[in-house]
Amino acid sequence: MAKLGEGDARWIVRERDDGANVNGWHWSEKNLTPWSEERLRELLVGISAFEEGSKKGKCTIDKLDHMNGEVTVQSRKQKKFPLYELEIKLNWSGEVWDAEGKVVTEAKGSIKIPDLSEETWDDLEMTVVCDDETSAMKPLKEAMRTEGCKRVREQCMLWVKELRESVAAGRDTAAASTKKPAAERVNASYVPAAIESKATKAITIKYSFVLPPPVLFETLLDTNRIRGATASDASMSKEVGGTFSMFSGSVEGKNVSLTPFSSSEGKAQIVWEWRFNTWPPGCSSKVTIDLLDKDGGTTLELKQTGVPDAEVERMEKGWRELLFDRLKAMLGGTVLG
Repeated sequence: MAKLGEGDARWIVRERDDGANVNGWHWSEKNLTPWSEERLRELLVGISAFEEGSKKGKCTIDKLDHMNGEVTVQSRKQKKFPLYELEIKLNWSGEVWDAEGKVVTEAKGSIKIPDLSEETWDDLEMTVVCDDETSAMKPLKEAMRTEGCKRVREQCMLWVKELRESVAAGRDTAAASTKKPAAERVNASYVPAAIESKATKAITIKYSFVLPPPVLFETLLDTNRIRGATASDASMSKEVGGTFSMFSGSVEGKNVSLTPFSSSEGKAQIVWEWRFNTWPPGCSSKVTIDLLDKDGGTTLELKQTGVPDAEVERMEKGWRELLFDRLKAMLGGTVLG
């Protein structure tokens, strides 16, 4: 071993004057905490949990109350690996509705995740709390404890997967926008690219729900219920002329007319000006949704005109799989054709 000061300079590791970590050989650390908090908020807020077959209502996660801890990417001798240890608290709220769609019970509470880390990410411990424990609120707490926690666990696992893939690929996740472009959003399977053809067609879809038309009418215009059903961000309006967006902004439009349920006519109606945000400026379609009373339940009939010819199949898939099937799971219903 060479004496101090006598070693071959070529073998001595020194700090560079410019501070560069050449080829990532020495230890370094990158902070991904801000990105992680925003991404977890996107994945967790809006989760819906209400068991089909029980009393009807909604139960959704409304807010990521806080996230304590850090997420970093460690780099040592050209090897990168993520380190994280997080404590998370989520706020939820829920409602139970009667047969007419009126709220009979309301509840609020929280979900606490004491430790989300590399050792616990696939078997998270969670505690569900209801702010005011009563027997009437028990179905809401139970729904969040069972189905809600299951979906929270799935989304946390998705975040871990994204984090690992980003580190493995060497992508600068922290510098990337936390708001994904339309083609990568939750409804990426049916967001079209630029539309070149001017040929259009009409599509029709029919669904049946066990709840009455007033409930469906209110649900389709309610921001929290649409967020819960689609598990993505939404902003709905209940005013004629008001604008709306769904699927984290991938769908946008305007309320052309809103006709609440009339017992004499036996129906309610919603008419939207509707478009994907990837469509060229000025390109939109017209969506008419009739909610018809049928033996106390609802037959939903949708007609959309002005659909670009190349997007008909994709559009139908989006309505069915990404909205109505999910509403059916939340509210109850079957496909008629």
